Amino acid sequence: MLKLLYLLLLIISFSSVALNTAERQAIHSALKKTIEVNYVESEKVPAILRSLDNLQNAPTWRAIENKEVLAELLTHTLEKSDTHFSVNQIPTQSEIHAKESWFDKLKRKNFGFSAIEILPGNIGYLNVWGFAQTTERAKEKVAAVMKTLDNSDALIIDLRENQGGDARMVQLFSSFFLGKKTHLNSFYNRSLNTTVDYWSEQLPKDKARPRLPLYILVGEKTFSAAEEFAYNFKHLNRATIIGKRTKGGANPWQYFPLPNGFRVAIPTAKAINPITKTNWEGVGVIPHIDTREDSAKNVAYKMALAHLIGLDMQKNNLGYSAKERQEAQSLLFNAKAK
Repeated sequence: MLKLLYLLLLIISFSSVALNTAERQAIHSALKKTIEVNYVESEKVPAILRSLDNLQNAPTWRAIENKEVLAELLTHTLEKSDTHFSVNQIPTQSEIHAKESWFDKLKRKNFGFSAIEILPGNIGYLNVWGFAQTTERAKEKVAAVMKTLDNSDALIIDLRENQGGDARMVQLFSSFFLGKKTHLNSFYNRSLNTTVDYWSEQLPKDKARPRLPLYILVGEKTFSAAEEFAYNFKHLNRATIIGKRTKGGANPWQYFPLPNGFRVAIPTAKAINPITKTNWEGVGVIPHIDTREDSAKNVAYKMALAHLIGLDMQKNNLGYSAKERQEAQSLLFNAKAK
């Protein structure tokens, strides 16, 4: 009796995720239409639609009845054209509530700021692992963090683990290092046929540090909004980028529903840098200094010390005493010896 019950449960479980020919066709047709209307890289659309038609004509497609297998096959096919594409089943409300959102996690964990230090030689270090939503509380946190680093003579910003976040937080954070309102980036949305420009804010002179030497650490996990920050500052000639080439995600995406409980993630917009007229999609942000990720912080620290000593010797504009200059030179010597 127990064996029979177990067999019935297996049959019911399998049938709940089974698909027939008509259902597969409905998903396929809706997927093509949704991509055709919304995908931002419109020049790629004909080739993507052909790849989906080729898939539909393959024996593999006609044999699929399982929803998970179908989603995996469609995702695999689409990812050949753009790694942002994905097809999966729409989660239930209980599944949504059980999973903490990216922005909730950022808010809970200090709004994305995981480490603040003043290194020997008065070099600031700030680890930012995500850009939180730009709420009033988040703005207060950013202001407090920057206040802590207010007297540093150079700053290392660590984005090696940063997976992105809110573009508006990139605007706000950037404003602390620019002396005037600056055009940072634009986003073009294909379905709306609109372009939105993102500019830094004009902060009071006592809050902005437009001449502060900046060193931005990046790596293979650096993604999305974090890449935007590094890319913007690289092409503004405002920072030295150190580490490894980043992941290469410049095109925002969103989910669209499909028949039979499926959904598809489609890139709907693309970044357009005002200087390069392009972005880092697929290629990543290429650092000025290519070095191992685990060495990037030490490389940046040595460069910052050398830069500050050079400024002091050439212009004497940092207000260091002879003893402080000697200490900084000693720190640089010891750092290079390691």
